Amino acid sequence: MPALVIFRKFTTRPLAGDDMHIACLILGFYRAVQFICLCPLWIKFYLRRVKGEDIYVNELPPWCDQYEHYSFYIEDGQLPILKEEIGNADYKSGSFLDEFLFNSVAYFFYDVAWIIMVWNSASIGTPTEPMRRDVYIRNLIKFKMFVSNLYPLVLLGMGVYYVYAIRDNNYGCGADGEPVTRPDEGVWYGLYCALLITYALELLIWPAIITNKFIRSMRVNRFWDRSRVEGRGGKAERFERKLGLILKMLSCIARGKAGGKDLKNKGELKEFASHIMCLLNNQTRLDLVLSDIYLGMRMLSNVQAERKVEAIKKMAKKNKLLQRQLNRDGNQHEFMGSQSPYDPSESEQTEIDLAPRPGRRPTMLVLQMQHNASYEVCEREVLEESNAADQIVMSDGAHFVKYASYIYVELPNCVIDEFMGGEEECSDFKRELDTLFFRDMFRLTSIGLEHAILCYANFVNGIVSTPYAIMIDEEMKCVVIAVRGTRSLEDLVVDVQFVPESLEKIGRVCGFRGEDRYCHKGFLARSKWMYNDIKKSKVLKTLHSDQSPFKDYPLVLCGHSLGAGCASILSLMLRPSFPSLQCFAYEPPGCIFDDELSEECSEFITSFVRHDDLVPRLSYHNFETLRDEFFNAFARIKVPKIELFFHLKVPYSERFVALRNAQVLRPQEDIPTGTIFNEQLELFRAERAEKNSRGVNRVQLFIPGKIVHLVDISGDGNYVPYWARRGEFNQLEISKRMYADHDIHSLVGILRDTRLGGANTISLAFHNAPLIYVDDEDDSENDVRLFAFCSNPYGKLPIILWVLGLIATSLSTNASIGCDFVRVSFDAANVNGTLSLAYGIFTYELLDCDTSTGPCDKIQDYMDNTECVPYPPKLEHGGYGQTGLIFHGLAGIFGWFALSMLLISMCFIFKQRTWGIITVLLLGVTLFEGLVLIIGREFSVWCSEPDAICSIGADEIKIIVACCVWFLMAIGSGYLAMVGKRSKHRSEDIGEGNELEESPQIDQKTQNP
Repeated sequence: MPALVIFRKFTTRPLAGDDMHIACLILGFYRAVQFICLCPLWIKFYLRRVKGEDIYVNELPPWCDQYEHYSFYIEDGQLPILKEEIGNADYKSGSFLDEFLFNSVAYFFYDVAWIIMVWNSASIGTPTEPMRRDVYIRNLIKFKMFVSNLYPLVLLGMGVYYVYAIRDNNYGCGADGEPVTRPDEGVWYGLYCALLITYALELLIWPAIITNKFIRSMRVNRFWDRSRVEGRGGKAERFERKLGLILKMLSCIARGKAGGKDLKNKGELKEFASHIMCLLNNQTRLDLVLSDIYLGMRMLSNVQAERKVEAIKKMAKKNKLLQRQLNRDGNQHEFMGSQSPYDPSESEQTEIDLAPRPGRRPTMLVLQMQHNASYEVCEREVLEESNAADQIVMSDGAHFVKYASYIYVELPNCVIDEFMGGEEECSDFKRELDTLFFRDMFRLTSIGLEHAILCYANFVNGIVSTPYAIMIDEEMKCVVIAVRGTRSLEDLVVDVQFVPESLEKIGRVCGFRGEDRYCHKGFLARSKWMYNDIKKSKVLKTLHSDQSPFKDYPLVLCGHSLGAGCASILSLMLRPSFPSLQCFAYEPPGCIFDDELSEECSEFITSFVRHDDLVPRLSYHNFETLRDEFFNAFARIKVPKIELFFHLKVPYSERFVALRNAQVLRPQEDIPTGTIFNEQLELFRAERAEKNSRGVNRVQLFIPGKIVHLVDISGDGNYVPYWARRGEFNQLEISKRMYADHDIHSLVGILRDTRLGGANTISLAFHNAPLIYVDDEDDSENDVRLFAFCSNPYGKLPIILWVLGLIATSLSTNASIGCDFVRVSFDAANVNGTLSLAYGIFTYELLDCDTSTGPCDKIQDYMDNTECVPYPPKLEHGGYGQTGLIFHGLAGIFGWFALSMLLISMCFIFKQRTWGIITVLLLGVTLFEGLVLIIGREFSVWCSEPDAICSIGADEIKIIVACCVWFLMAIGSGYLAMVGKRSKHRSEDIGEGNELEESPQIDQKTQNP
């Protein structure tokens, strides 16, 4: 952070300077695609070269039918040694494609080097202290844009010209010939075109820059009215308009099935947009990018886990019962680890007496966040099986949750299919008032509610209207109002209208005290609509009239999520008329009533919260707390962002979370104050404190009524209910199951199967604590494999081996395409004197006459020809020669695999046997290259002559050096195979508890990527 400015208003957003690793990975993948296209083309070109299939005779390409009439081999099958013997034909090896492939390979390696430089530059500094990171990256990007991008343009031009050249003049065959095979067909040409397309795509950056500059220029010169596009007014209004457009677009994509018909984008999102901009404080802009938010939230999660562990340890040191429990589990050492010793000077927590006594209710220990962001261990009462009130709460909750679940889908489908004759659209269902007393009509037997009778239902879903139904429950002898939760885009708009709204006017109308009482604005609007609709329908009035057989049935309201919030407010409005009213709010949002009103509603509202459900923890103040904690954790980061990313990817036991955090986070008091980020943050906090002191958002909203929290202690679905307090939900719990826990349909089975606690039992579980009780078995054989790009877990040795491998490969390749592997001296019959020739693995040299000295009548008049001529296809090398070619191919394959695995070892932890395989591969390359060296003289057909003397050539020396290099690499790989088991990696260091306690400092060499 912030986004890197290249020049003027051209930035790298949404990436910051230390996020360029992402761009490097994308470019690396792009280069890998090019390599996939380039490598087969290069191999094909190489094979054509060594087989002599790329030789042009008198500028005639080898794919023409006239090519069959040309041959530079003598008729008797003997190998020509003088250039005179091949006649006057002009033999030219290679084509324009050679230059294209060579430049393509050069550009590939150059750009890989550029990517490495950007990667290393992006690893400088920390997220809040960039140092000179941005300067380096900015210069590299400018060089890439204005210099390097010319290279793909040149390559694209060369490639297009090559296609034009081979197609010109009837593919080079002229008017008298026809191509036997066309070079612009087949798989190879497809790869070639794909390579050209990748070069063309790289050049799109220039049209993008030009278009961006053109649009900005039009905006500056006011060629169009920007307010028509983004809305008039400030940023909040433009933000509101954009959100509305997104929702309308989602409605169109869903073809109206997700609602959205009632969205007019005329102020429905005004409060939400305004408060989001206020939450983010658009006046003091903190320039953060997506990766900053991701890593900051991850570190905040670790900081919270550290605080929880500290709170639990403090509690354990003061509580002998908890220590005895840990001793029985064999985990006292882990729980009482020395990494976070208890400091008696710190503020003491209230000591909790856990000793079981007759008549004492079962309890549970929970962690509650304090105002200073620390945690305190608190004791809560578990719902008891022997307590009649607890039994009634759980049985009623399990009974009425079905209504809150079926109002979503099952009930509307039943009404449409059974009661409305299968109408496609059904806005409401209303019985005649004189038929409401009939018990045998409109029963909901088909959906599993045999005891329920439907009296009224309204399925209109708009900004202020919400689906609900009124039913009679003969089993519980009550009248039930079930309110549907969030299921449409309109519901989502209402959810985000979380502004506190005064209840003073509503209280005067409905008959309750509404002064200084506040609730969720969006839920209040829908509750008023339901209240008026209920009065208009006269259903409740009729059911409780003197003539009604249901006049003594109490009223029960229930709902889930948004429906729970609306049902809670509606119950407050109806309670003056129905004093015995009860409300069951299932997984309600955490911003319904203010604190005092939430406590007053405990007489008639019971809320059920499931484990780590996110929705009951959603409120404006919780978002503010999360935001402030996020900024604090982000400012404490002391390592580069890429190192922090690798750090977070390594699994570890959470009992060592404090040690892990110390490796990447600086202490609170050591946060640098001279950075730009810190100055912006201080200004941000000052403005937020001023705004929070005034305005309606100073009122904090909570979950209403009594709260039953269902916690899955063991993680196997066995839930334990306990009486929770509103303060336990004053923070956002980041959990993997925070979304799944909001499902209403699974809650039906959970409430049905949940068993209450027995007498005289004490639960020592911390439902929201990190997993600190773990088995500390030796897992060195089951170490975690983690791919981390360029993390170098084995240090520099694999890099050195890989560079040596490139050197050896280049030597072997150069020797194979050369023609000076063996020097042969012998007496030639057609010249006077001794003749010396050079032979290679695939080619050999011809002797050419030096015409500057006159006629060539003696051996001194001949000199080496600079071109290497391939062997005739029908020439037999003999058994040893064929074997040597096979060994040469095997050496290439083994070497390629070994180099690939060495490259992977720079990013990946190998097992010991994997290094053994690499060592075997390298020894195999050494063996095969050595065999090629030993039997290499068989490549020359003249070495078997009795008067021939064969000597070592320059290419044979290259093979010898390559063999030595391959053998040295095998020794290095063998060393890694021997010490690989003792090689320390970050995950192993953290996983070994005893080692960490003895030496808390982890080897930094294995930490730095």
